[in-house]
Amino acid sequence: MGNIVLLDDLTINQIAAGEVVERPVNVVKELVENSIDAGAKEIIVEIKNGGKTYIKVSDNGKGIRKDDMEIAFERHATSKIRSISDIEKISSMGFRGEALASIASISKTTMISKTEEEETGYKIVNIAGNIEEMEEVVVQRGTTILVEELFFNTPVRYKFLKQDSTEFRYIKEWMQKAALANPNISFRLLNSGKIVLKTSGNGKLEDVIYTIYGKQVKDNLIEVNYDANNIKITGVIGNTLIAKENRKDQIFFLNKRYIKNNIISNSADQAFKGGTGINKFGFFILNIEMSPDMYDINVHPTKLEVRFKNEDSIYKAVYYAIKSSLLKSEFLGNNENENEEKYVENEYNFLTNHFVSDNNLEEKSDEKETKEEIKVENHELIKRNTKRKIEYNYVGILFRTYIIIEIDNEVYFIDQHAAHERILYEEIKENYKNNIKNNTQMMLIPEVLNLSHKEIEFIKKYLQMFKNIGFDIEPFGDLSIKINGIPDLDYKTNSKHIFLDILDEMMTNERGQIRDIEERFIATVACKAAVKAHMDLTREEVDYLIQNLLNLNNPYTCPHGRPTTIKYTREDLEKLKK
Repeated sequence: MGNIVLLDDLTINQIAAGEVVERPVNVVKELVENSIDAGAKEIIVEIKNGGKTYIKVSDNGKGIRKDDMEIAFERHATSKIRSISDIEKISSMGFRGEALASIASISKTTMISKTEEEETGYKIVNIAGNIEEMEEVVVQRGTTILVEELFFNTPVRYKFLKQDSTEFRYIKEWMQKAALANPNISFRLLNSGKIVLKTSGNGKLEDVIYTIYGKQVKDNLIEVNYDANNIKITGVIGNTLIAKENRKDQIFFLNKRYIKNNIISNSADQAFKGGTGINKFGFFILNIEMSPDMYDINVHPTKLEVRFKNEDSIYKAVYYAIKSSLLKSEFLGNNENENEEKYVENEYNFLTNHFVSDNNLEEKSDEKETKEEIKVENHELIKRNTKRKIEYNYVGILFRTYIIIEIDNEVYFIDQHAAHERILYEEIKENYKNNIKNNTQMMLIPEVLNLSHKEIEFIKKYLQMFKNIGFDIEPFGDLSIKINGIPDLDYKTNSKHIFLDILDEMMTNERGQIRDIEERFIATVACKAAVKAHMDLTREEVDYLIQNLLNLNNPYTCPHGRPTTIKYTREDLEKLKK
């Protein structure tokens, strides 16, 4: 007798269960997704003991016909597809037909269902993959599935489950995502009889967000509505006030299915860069709508991973959707939006290296002249087409740091350092991108600096970057350099030590891709050159800052994500007296 044998159906189903069902939350996911596919408008999930002993999912969907109930427990039995070609255009949550068979093989599963056409409903009990009983019952249209004693016949897997509270937390977090993806469905989650989550199903995403995250998050959201190249992205992103220290609140759905993908996560990080605080991540809940033939969800049984056929197009779409939405917020009471497409395109080109580069020092002079013509045109892209217009009453400067202005019934505090830093950042970045040549301010007396070997090596490695920013430096011995000029900026600070400050900052944070290093370099120069807190400004300098901020496409934060302005309404101030 040979060594190779055919496995029995129960063993096959239990092996499949190891892929599909690792813990109670996987059971909830599979059953709720089936309810969504059935067109349910109300889904109720009841949990006991973290789902280990009791999971009940009820819906008011179309139900399952009597003739289909038994076969529904068979492996690869599904109503979603008929052949392999259907997977390329599948739009339902499930399609493999593995979940119910896998769940039933490792639990005691009861299914009760009724369709609109049938006069009565039916109940079927499946224990460890075997149908034990089937009978008529009186129920409303829809389906209820009860899963009890999960892993009762696979004790090794049961031992790997965590505490009841932890397992329930996994379930709650997944249910919240399901509610966010489907605001048109009413969800209820009960833990040991207590309602933990309840949504109205009125179709308003902001109401679901309010239920899950509270008022502060709801009040600091920006709507996203992007549609281009057969990719539509909708949802919300958060402003800098609700940026988080982790990625927990970064949620992507693909045609309402929760997914994880490094490409789109990286795109989101790049789009938020400069719009969140240091070491913080932007808040977003976004749904990507695209044709099923543009991606492959059939990568893993959990359907959490996804592969896109055109990764560049989805990367660009996510970047544009987030970046353009961030630029549509009001500023100093002005909410006139304009087409930010050119600015976003300019930023994206810098990110992806699609801009005029001048790293070749041996270019022909006629080529340089051609580039100079391009520079003048592109340099204007840092400005809005129409400058925001506001009328304000200048109140004064608080703590020699915050400029206070009054607009109608609102008071604005403008951080003088963050505001000037953003202005300089935009100027330096545009000069850098377009290789502006006359961006150096020559020093009256060149300065010689003695440096360490490590510092010299760093400068040699990034010498062209220093020059593109506007530094005129040259070697002066083995461990010395001579500084002839510094970037031509409107310095309010002492420029003598700016080079050393920048060098120290960059060497401390020398990590990542070259584009990240360039971005940080530009932000560091802007930060070191900008006015600082406790520096006195004249009224003319205050007006200069405000007018230049109004001219920017992105005046909202400094390059490191700190808000340039803080607003208080008259109503906010009145509340402080109560």
